Amino acid sequence: MTLVLLLILAWSTSLRAQSPDDTGRLVQLERAVSLTPGDWRAWKALGTLSTSTGRLERAWQALSRACELAPNDEEACYFFARNLHFAGQYEAARDPFEKALRAAPKQILSRVHRAVALNFSALSMSAEAEFHFRKAIELTPHASPGGEDPKIDFGAFLFRQGRTEEALGPLEKAVQAAPASSRANTELGRVLLHTGKLDAAAAHLERAVAADPGNWNAHLLLGSAYLRLGRTEDGDREMRLGQEGWARKK
Repeated sequence: MTLVLLLILAWSTSLRAQSPDDTGRLVQLERAVSLTPGDWRAWKALGTLSTSTGRLERAWQALSRACELAPNDEEACYFFARNLHFAGQYEAARDPFEKALRAAPKQILSRVHRAVALNFSALSMSAEAEFHFRKAIELTPHASPGGEDPKIDFGAFLFRQGRTEEALGPLEKAVQAAPASSRANTELGRVLLHTGKLDAAAAHLERAVAADPGNWNAHLLLGSAYLRLGRTEDGDREMRLGQEGWARKK
């Protein structure tokens, strides 16, 4: 086994063990890429570890190199594109996202379509975003772990487009698939509140804050629903909780 592979194996093992010695692992991976600059595995490992430790500029450089060297790897270009997206580099993310779509195996294809849709949405390219949202939903009949359900994203997207009635469908399906999802209940509650269905909105927003008491957005929406229902004391309480949560987030 080559020295580079040994270094990557050491990085992977220590990452699984959640070792706090990130600096030491980064030094090892920097050595690996300097010894064999054509090894995409070392570049990908360096990029993912740099991302997790907040070294974003180095992460972009490393993942860009990994994507360039191994465009058919199922993760290299996807990780690079996601990093660019989170940095607000939406146009730059388009090409690596296209490579990620071509490389993605079936089990992660929905996740890639969802990420591509969010990127097109950020670029205000609505038709392209809708196409990829629908593909992601088609490939993900059930809710994804971690709240990454494309039905929620699509419903929120439709609501922002002013397509309020259309937004209800995917959001209702998202709540049916994951009744305890704070995010799904928040987005459905928002749409119901906008359409004047105050009791239903309040019920879903109550579920949202019960599932995640730190969801300041749901607290604010619930406060608005309560105030419109004439429940002034409850409304004032929820508005206060929402404002306090928003202030902490800042």
